Amino acid sequence: MKALLRDAPLLAGATLLLLVALLMPPVPLPRNVADTVLVFDITQSMDVEDAQIDGAPVSRLEFARAAARRALRELPCGSRVGWAAFTEYRTLLLLAPIEVCENYNDLLATLAEIDGRIRWGNASEVAKGVFWALRAAKELQGKPAILFLTDGHESPPLTAFPRFDDVQAGQVRGWLLGIGAGVPQPIPRTDAEGNRIGYWRAGDVLQRNVPAGQPPSREHLSELREPHLRALAAQTGLGYSALRDPGQLAALMRDPQLARRASVATDLRAVPALLALALLCVYFRPDAFGGGRPRLSRTSGT
Repeated sequence: MKALLRDAPLLAGATLLLLVALLMPPVPLPRNVADTVLVFDITQSMDVEDAQIDGAPVSRLEFARAAARRALRELPCGSRVGWAAFTEYRTLLLLAPIEVCENYNDLLATLAEIDGRIRWGNASEVAKGVFWALRAAKELQGKPAILFLTDGHESPPLTAFPRFDDVQAGQVRGWLLGIGAGVPQPIPRTDAEGNRIGYWRAGDVLQRNVPAGQPPSREHLSELREPHLRALAAQTGLGYSALRDPGQLAALMRDPQLARRASVATDLRAVPALLALALLCVYFRPDAFGGGRPRLSRTSGT
């Protein structure tokens, strides 16, 4: 009986902590969160299937979307993500950045619609598209970072970087993320509904002018154009990285140099719940002689 009275505060404390865990509201705490717009290159070269997910070949665009889906699962609440699409020479904002936890299903649903069916042209002037993306980020509230997912394939071939005097290098933070392999592959040709109707041939696209005796231009084939993307990154003040694994994207979006500090409602109910569990473990501990907690027993008398 004395042991029970001695340990009663433990049981009362555990009960109180469990009530706190049940009733405790989220607590605003400062933390680093992502604030980004993901720009998807939806040109036809992104339909080349030279990327891999779990060892299976997939198109570059599907790889980019898979990386985005995984990032949505891993970003902390309070992060904001938006979508944009690049084709022809422009980048258009599809969805301004919104909070990931409250809008998770909406973000997934809109991401699933980003494919060749919304392509409005067949050109692929990536350098111009990057500058259009930087322009869009400058005009958005909070100036989110830009992560531009592309293979770097320019069509028609680029002769010089375009100039956009209203966008200075380093004004917008972000990354150019290269997708694809280094071996040139035929580019699938698709109709307005996204149905494959063959492959682009040499006579169908504008080729580079090459000096006599040099290998012919092969702009109808596509591979990851890393040297071009590195030069473009240097021109714009963005970083460059090849995206080899879908898990890399979430890590890049959480880059401390891109993150912003925000007050985020944080669920701390686990703290009092764990403290309650610790008190209960102490309350139900075996006694020092291994006999266990004494139990009250009924006794009969005359």
